[in-house]
Amino acid sequence: MNELTGVQLSEWEAYDRLDPVGEWRDDFRMAFLASLITNLGIQIHGKQGTKLTEFTDFMPEWDIDARNEPKRQSVEDMKQMLLSFAQSHNKRLEQKKARIKKR
Repeated sequence: MNELTGVQLSEWEAYDRLDPVGEWRDDFRMAFLASLITNLGIQIHGKQGTKLTEFTDFMPEWDIDARNEPKRQSVEDMKQMLLSFAQSHNKRLEQKKARIKKR
C-alpha cells in the first residue's frame, strides 16, 4: 500500500509537531553542536568574561528577506581586519622567539 488515509496523514502531522523531523531538525542539531564546540573553545582558550554562544547564533535563517540583509563588509574593513590579525599573530611570534632566546 503506497497511500495514506486522511486519518493517517493527520496523525503524522500531529506527530511531526511533537517531534519534528527533516531539514529544520537537522539544522537544529548542527547548530547545537556548533554552539557546544564554540563554547568549549571559549571556556578553554577565551578571555574571561567572553560571552558564550546560543544555538540560535548558528541556525540558518532561510526566510530572511533580502531587504534585511546585513551590511556587507567593505574592502577597507576586510583589509583592516586582516592587518589586525597579522599584527596580533606577529606579536605572539615575537614573544615566542624572545622566550626561546632567553633559554
